[in-house]
Amino acid sequence: MAPYAEHKRYLLYVICTASISLMLHKMRSGLSILGIVCGVMTVLAVFAIGKGAEVETLGRIEQMGVKNIYVRSDNLTQTQINRAQKYHSQGLQASDLDRLKIACPAIKHTAATRERAVDLISFPENISPKVLEVSSGYSRILGLSMKSGRFISNRDVVNKNRVCVLGWSLSMALGAEGKPGQIIHIGGDLWKIVGVIQKQDILGAENTRISLQNVNDLIIIPLGSIEQRKRGEFVPLSELIIELDSMEQMQISTAVIKRTLEVAHHGVDDFETIVPFELLAQSKKIQRTFNIVFGSIGGFSLIIGGIGIMNIMLAGVSERVREIGLRRAVGARPYHIVLQFLMESVILTTLGGVIGVGGGVVLSEVISLIAGWPIYYSSEIIMIPLTSAVLTGGLAGLYPAIKASRMDPRYALGYGV
Repeated sequence: MAPYAEHKRYLLYVICTASISLMLHKMRSGLSILGIVCGVMTVLAVFAIGKGAEVETLGRIEQMGVKNIYVRSDNLTQTQINRAQKYHSQGLQASDLDRLKIACPAIKHTAATRERAVDLISFPENISPKVLEVSSGYSRILGLSMKSGRFISNRDVVNKNRVCVLGWSLSMALGAEGKPGQIIHIGGDLWKIVGVIQKQDILGAENTRISLQNVNDLIIIPLGSIEQRKRGEFVPLSELIIELDSMEQMQISTAVIKRTLEVAHHGVDDFETIVPFELLAQSKKIQRTFNIVFGSIGGFSLIIGGIGIMNIMLAGVSERVREIGLRRAVGARPYHIVLQFLMESVILTTLGGVIGVGGGVVLSEVISLIAGWPIYYSSEIIMIPLTSAVLTGGLAGLYPAIKASRMDPRYALGYGV
């Protein structure tokens, strides 16, 4: 224990001596760590903002279901409309699901939706819900849970029952009139509320290719229940949702689904296929590239800061030649001199790293507040730039420390005399 205690006391002595030496030159020490501070701030802010975007994007994609395939009706150009009329393509239809089940055995569950623009005059002006026709499998395939009542059943779809399910936010806004058993007006007709969906944490953003329906604000009715009242109206489905047995069959199944629909629609490109699994892999790849590029920029800032510290340390060695000679004369070995200067360098960069972490957090919050970007902190995001700063300090101070330790004591004692 005695040697250990001796080394411990000596290490504390070196730390105190290095701190006192740095305090004697406060201005120089402060300026020398500016590069480290800026570098750590940049790295932390980039990682926090990048990770926030990654978490939100990946969460949004995973919410769609990594085993799901979405087939959505596409907005057609006039040329596509003319081609659809020529080949009598009616867009996405429920019959497409029957074709897909036959063509692709890997399909486990399916669901279909159709957005409807109907009259909702009876609702308060501050409430503007969407009306969505769905098949009975919609709740199961998206993992929706009920707060009260039940969801649309297959019998409701077959019999075109005038029943509806409300989203959580819509039910809360309607108060007592939004509970199961109540009657509401949709499109001039009376519909009975049979259930309220549990509040869903929707991560989808507006105007994005992978946006999710905000079920909290939906009025959900049986598929085809409005179309039955308007037999002459042609209204294609808005979306087909297909769940596969496993992700291993995703690539082959996607190709089969696309080809089956192309043949059924006579080559009319009136739909788009969205595969969350592919979007997930692509998003992760893009995020890795983002982290590498911007992390490298922050790394260069740390290197520049390290060069600045090296210059300061070299200048310090030149100023303290006689001090080095005196230490050697009273018995200090070369490794004692190395440890002394390395400790000063590490203290500088550690201090700069800590200040940089605080500044990076503030910078991230300001950018998030101004630009509305999400941010995310983790122990890795904080420790990576801080550890990099300390390592930079160690490497930057190594050469000046070795140069000081190799100095001839006789020359050092006589320096400047």
